Amino acid sequence: MMKADLVIYNGYVSTEQGMVVGGLAIKNGIIIQVGGDASLPEAEKYYDAKGNIIFPGAIEPHCHFELWVVNKHGKFNLETYIEEVRSETRTAVQGGYTTISSTTMQNAEPMKKRFQEFKEGMEGNIFCDVKFHISPFTEEHLEEIKELSKKGVTNYKFLMGYRGAGAKALGMDERGINTSFIYKGFKKIAEAGLPATAMCHCEDPDIFEITEEAVKAEDEPEDYNYTAVQNKARPAIAEVIDICKTAYIAHETGCPLYIVHVSAKESVDQIKFFKEQHFDITAETCPHYLVFAEEDAICRNNKEWTHYAKVNPAIRGTRDRERLWKGIQEGTIDVIGNDHTNYRKTEKLSNNYWDTPAGTGDGMSASFSIMLSEGVNKNRISLDTLRKIMSENVAKAMGLYPKKGTLNIGSDADIVILDLNKEWVFKKEYSESSNAYSLYDGMKLKGAPVATFVRGKLVAENFKIVANEASGVFAENPFPGKYSQN
Repeated sequence: MMKADLVIYNGYVSTEQGMVVGGLAIKNGIIIQVGGDASLPEAEKYYDAKGNIIFPGAIEPHCHFELWVVNKHGKFNLETYIEEVRSETRTAVQGGYTTISSTTMQNAEPMKKRFQEFKEGMEGNIFCDVKFHISPFTEEHLEEIKELSKKGVTNYKFLMGYRGAGAKALGMDERGINTSFIYKGFKKIAEAGLPATAMCHCEDPDIFEITEEAVKAEDEPEDYNYTAVQNKARPAIAEVIDICKTAYIAHETGCPLYIVHVSAKESVDQIKFFKEQHFDITAETCPHYLVFAEEDAICRNNKEWTHYAKVNPAIRGTRDRERLWKGIQEGTIDVIGNDHTNYRKTEKLSNNYWDTPAGTGDGMSASFSIMLSEGVNKNRISLDTLRKIMSENVAKAMGLYPKKGTLNIGSDADIVILDLNKEWVFKKEYSESSNAYSLYDGMKLKGAPVATFVRGKLVAENFKIVANEASGVFAENPFPGKYSQN
């Protein structure tokens, strides 16, 4: 029998076929065997899972490492970007993430130029595997889609919720993205072939520019609940209308559709309808929508926190929160993403709420623990559902399955050990993110990732980095072909 590099034993392996009592063996970063402890081969090293869950590493589909870099310099700065990818990938593995996909902040230059800059900047600086999604907004960008798809770009993000000053801040044309551009872009993605996918931030500015202006004109009483204000300024109708528009265009053009950060009850209802009609849609929501609601005491009583929690789309109400949990349970919501950003306090604590940049900050350090605590341990979702929404479904949507997202023989040994019974309090200092705060600071939790392996290498244990070097790589698609959720 082949001698393994590493055997992880004395646990419960969470596989697509069910739970396996025992462990798994790893050779050259690949899983070579899954089974009972007695059946596993000899190894150079052994790791005792101590009766905990051996789980596929989480995959982050949607984060923004470059926002602070651009804000600081007024334009992309490679040196600062390298600092950011180093800190944020360390944060990722601390929280049980083994692969992440970040936006490349795009300007009017060719997308392949920015893609290459980002790819070169991360080499030798990342602690987990990384891939990128790109945001096209010019006709020239659309012509690059086929070529970039061959280079490993799977997801093309259409930032529909930005125009004017908001678009300019992201390096986009101030006119934003209109329907004809979406239609042409979706056709190009469909022509590029699987697993190329359109990613969409769905918020219609034709609506929220009117509602936001009206809210800004209101007086601000001392007890202003800014989370409720943001919900009113960028209402659910703006989100659901763009979801309907993109869903029909995607279906017509044959383009797979991935909807980021679904926040509203109406959106979940509409996505459920489209899936019942066999539309190819993957839907993502985020922990901040599952944990918080505008009625919560922290929103009503803590103005500083509401500045940190400003995000597009807004954190909504209790009815929306419960519908999102139900959406996960019924399979309408496929994926958990974090929309992870990293800002400094001076940026988020502006005297004027409307000048505060949108983004909830570091999510990856706490997300896995939150989904264990609020989902699995409160019987909202099963452990198997968690495996799908944190790992398997994300890998399929990113074109990485079966290389990643599963603990099958032949898959990358991207593994997290989960202690379901660990009771603890999350603190910001557990994270190495350059983001200066956490929405979850002080939150009581039950369940946590206690060890993270990236391609068989132990990189984090009990929220501490234990790897001596940054050995993450660009996450290559194993082969063309999308694994649909539907």
